[in-house]
Amino acid sequence: MAIRQSKTWVSTGVEITAQDIASGNPTAENLPDFLFAVHKDDINYNVIMNIFGEFDGKPLAQAYDLLEVPVGKWSYYTDMERKNYKSNKNKFVTTVGLFVFNIFLRDFNFSRLFNGYFNEMIDSDGSGFIEQTLSYALLEDDIDTITFKEWEDTMQWFMPFETILSPSHTETMLACTKKIDAKKKELIRKYKAELDVGSPSAAEKMEKELLDYAAELLKDDPSMDSILSGASGDWKNNFKNMFVMKGAIRNPDPNAKQSYNIVTGNYLDGIDAKDYPLVAGSAIYGAYSRGKKTENGGYYEKLFISAFQTVKIGPKNSDCGTKNHITVFLTKRNINDYMYNYMMKPNGTLELLTSKNKDKFINKVVNFRFSSMCKSKNYICNKCAGELFYMLGEEYVGLVISQIPDRLKLISMKAFHDSTVQTTKFDAAKAFYPFDED
Repeated sequence: MAIRQSKTWVSTGVEITAQDIASGNPTAENLPDFLFAVHKDDINYNVIMNIFGEFDGKPLAQAYDLLEVPVGKWSYYTDMERKNYKSNKNKFVTTVGLFVFNIFLRDFNFSRLFNGYFNEMIDSDGSGFIEQTLSYALLEDDIDTITFKEWEDTMQWFMPFETILSPSHTETMLACTKKIDAKKKELIRKYKAELDVGSPSAAEKMEKELLDYAAELLKDDPSMDSILSGASGDWKNNFKNMFVMKGAIRNPDPNAKQSYNIVTGNYLDGIDAKDYPLVAGSAIYGAYSRGKKTENGGYYEKLFISAFQTVKIGPKNSDCGTKNHITVFLTKRNINDYMYNYMMKPNGTLELLTSKNKDKFINKVVNFRFSSMCKSKNYICNKCAGELFYMLGEEYVGLVISQIPDRLKLISMKAFHDSTVQTTKFDAAKAFYPFDED
């Protein structure tokens, strides 16, 4: 996210009374101590607005303001039964926004799953890690379904604050096209010959220069947070089309003199009348492509169900005893794909990969029992199938395999919303002759 000047809040030791909490109106003098005293049930719309809302042109605090947490001011339960707890033995620094978020983690008794305090940026990766961790805890009975449901409801409760905490549009962003257009005119002159013949690589170079210029222009603007965090709005697609230029559009006519046409207008300022047929045509072309991909994806889903519907897992603890396995180098990126499968240890015993032991296997080579190598005749045994399907109560696992074509279908449908044309350079010798003649 954008890094901006921030204030550091430090406790002044002010005593916070029940009346102070009930008022929901912290002040510049007592904000740190107010936050140290409240619980999730004390935080309502009034509190959020009084802390982060803009009054007289200025909020009391920004979500990215730093906050010093003194020794003993952060306590959390370390077990599911809420019998034991820990308090911080050292002072630490976080942000006001993260502290409010951690109040909810703590009071749902989830802090124990994140080493006591989640002090990382909550962007697309951070929020994905939180949801993944909670999902594993649910599967492993470390949290119950009712608490998890309440957590998800609370996350939805936070949604209206998006316009306060990280607005997706600001006056600065909405007015930025005037400055971008001045830069665009320079680049149109620079690439005129290539643009006139419909060169997609020239359009791509022009787009990159304009996007780099826009990024510098908006680097301190709050509207960039939602884009850079991955929460919403794709920089090279949504922002480009809306504020910069539509770019290269493929001509669907195979006999056309030019394979591509370049549209330099954007949606905010409006598309030039002469370019409107091109933009309209691109929408039709995209809709047709999506329709065909959906048709193909639906066909393969039914084909997979028809072919694998009789495949099922065996009784609990069943083991075909095979020594066959797959060898995988586990990384942070792929380890979640192998969760709840059995690993073959050197002494011949098996160990289940779970959220509790997965960290020690990252960057290690592991041998997994695998369903396709099971020797059982009428089912896939428990040790080859792993534990996930037993946790989910899925016996006929062949029906689940339809997720593969379904996932491919959804990817192609999502691609419908990305109309950008991108070029790639490659070495023809390596592409068509990948092996040395020796």
